[in-house]
Amino acid sequence: MNTRSSLRSALQASLLDSASALLPADFDRQLDVALADFSRYRPLTQLGQLKLMAGQAVYPAPAGVICLLGLDWGRSAKAALQPWDEAWPGPLPVMQLLDGPDGSCCYLQPPPSGRQIQLLGSLASYRYGVAQRLDEQGCTVAAGDIGLLLLRAQAEVMRELAIKHSTKPLQMRDGISSTPRNGTPSYLHTVLMEEFERRMQAC
Repeated sequence: MNTRSSLRSALQASLLDSASALLPADFDRQLDVALADFSRYRPLTQLGQLKLMAGQAVYPAPAGVICLLGLDWGRSAKAALQPWDEAWPGPLPVMQLLDGPDGSCCYLQPPPSGRQIQLLGSLASYRYGVAQRLDEQGCTVAAGDIGLLLLRAQAEVMRELAIKHSTKPLQMRDGISSTPRNGTPSYLHTVLMEEFERRMQAC
């Protein structure tokens, strides 16, 4: 099972001699940054429900939401009917996540009508995404994606090393020979980020 401790150790081992330039607490911070960025591409899916009111467009968003993945209310009923059917619900709302004065909110456009609520019910199920979780009890990132998470953490390490050594050049070595790698930490950050984004978008 992947835990914060095991991934911290894996990240540290992957950095070879470069790990000596970091403090133990740095690895947790870099993993947290990597997890947040990974979650933008592959959030953890949760199921929510709204109690709909006729003509109401704005509803509270669930805690921790980072994206909306779909409103399922009425989709199956509409797919089984034709516009000329008496029970056809008409145009269904599209749900968006917006910033409101009191935080995030779910915005339905067009607002549900009284007729739609009568036909489809007032409880609307929807799917939304929250950040993946990593602690000592486990990790919600799929086992096949752990390498991508570590790749993003490596990129964060290079970004921090580039800042840390902005006034003192730091050469990255390959751990096998004494030959400097092709680039500075800032260069490696760019290369690793490009690889991370390419692989995330390819899946």
